[in-house]
Amino acid sequence: MPMIVDPSAPQVQQPARIVSPDGWFAAIVDQQWAGVVLSVDCKTPSDTAQNLALNPSGEVDLTSTVTLGSGVTRTRSTADARFGSACWEHTHTGAAAQAGTLWLMPTQGPGTTLTLSVWVKVVSGAPTPGYFALRLGTDAPIQIPLTAVPAAGTWTRLSATYTLGAGQSADRFGIALNGSSGMVWRADGAMCEVGDELHNYVDGAQPGCVWDGTPHASTSRRVASALPWSDVQKVRIVRQDPGAAAPVAVRSADPAWAVEGVGTAYDHEAPLGVGVVYTATLIYADGSTGPSSSLAVTVPAPEPGDERDLWLKSVDEPGLSLRVMVVDWSGATAAGRQDTAEVAGSPYVAVAYDEHAAESVQIVVDVPPEDVDRMRELLRSGVLLAQTRPAYLFADSYHVPGDLTGPTPTGKLGSSEGYRFGWTIAPVARPDAAGQPMRLPGWSWDTVADRFATWDAVAASYSSWASLSTNGVT
Repeated sequence: MPMIVDPSAPQVQQPARIVSPDGWFAAIVDQQWAGVVLSVDCKTPSDTAQNLALNPSGEVDLTSTVTLGSGVTRTRSTADARFGSACWEHTHTGAAAQAGTLWLMPTQGPGTTLTLSVWVKVVSGAPTPGYFALRLGTDAPIQIPLTAVPAAGTWTRLSATYTLGAGQSADRFGIALNGSSGMVWRADGAMCEVGDELHNYVDGAQPGCVWDGTPHASTSRRVASALPWSDVQKVRIVRQDPGAAAPVAVRSADPAWAVEGVGTAYDHEAPLGVGVVYTATLIYADGSTGPSSSLAVTVPAPEPGDERDLWLKSVDEPGLSLRVMVVDWSGATAAGRQDTAEVAGSPYVAVAYDEHAAESVQIVVDVPPEDVDRMRELLRSGVLLAQTRPAYLFADSYHVPGDLTGPTPTGKLGSSEGYRFGWTIAPVARPDAAGQPMRLPGWSWDTVADRFATWDAVAASYSSWASLSTNGVT
């Protein structure tokens, strides 16, 4: 059994991993199958990270920081803060000063990639972009130009990534803004981390985080979630589609089991080419529900000009799914539902009517020779989902193919030719999702048993339950 586990707009590169703001709900788009791998980790957030800044939020004082540039006065302010109760306030005193703060950190050497981030709020004045800085002692700073500054009155996170080159090292990082005398701006939540991934802000005073040494004077790490993961038994995930009146349950998470606070799901039914919002809600052992977390995902649709413009997905076995080329697509028809009766003394008939049937189409598709056997199996596998790009104005349609034609060797896929299949897409209601297992393409408990001789071998090959349940995807 499978395991729970405006086409004219420019195409946006999908992030490898989308993480909710709280860090415990994540999604990865499976472009090979036009699906989404979903993972909830209440025990160890998916964005576990280390902050190299020794005093990132100024909760006690301004130690482990120094002034960057000149023509600025730095003070610790408790009138405002993005994190905790304090922040750095900068007041420019020069006619045109480019200055700010440097935060001390452990020395980082050549070849190290660092991601820098600082939350900034402009209080008064109109700064122009300055720069992020990396610096070793009193050496000249490495400057990474900012392209913009936030609007006044709003905390905004600015970030940059830089790889130290040959002969370059740094034991501090910082940010400077350019402004005239009297300009005031604040900084908080300074973070420097190794690698090119920007994680949620970390300092040792936050729940689930620790200081590596003296509080507010050492590096810090996120090590655990503040959620009561040991009480979590299941997780329910729903998907809100654009224009839909209500969210629908994800088939493999209605609900999904959570082992040690970790639950996974796979959704191969999200509409293509539009943004959807997933929401995960924790379910405790006593049946009560806990907090929810949400994130937004877009599963790419076939691009304009791509011959394989239709996805045919098996609801029960997504690994059978195929993207095929449409060669004939009839106009949609919607059967009327009416009962009529003659009315004595009236030239008109009486009509009792109901909502029209869903729009159906007759379709012919073309597949290459190597996909003919798989197409046969797919068309006989039960309920299918037909999806294409939004510009076709064709609603996603669940259906069970009836009479089939093909394979007919009259295709047009290059010199190898192709084979055509035809049938009618007559929509049916979406099959019930409650209690369904995860159907990750190419992965199941049977696959695990075939691949590994012992459970010890399984445990040695995967770092977590989430990784095992999705074959290393999460």
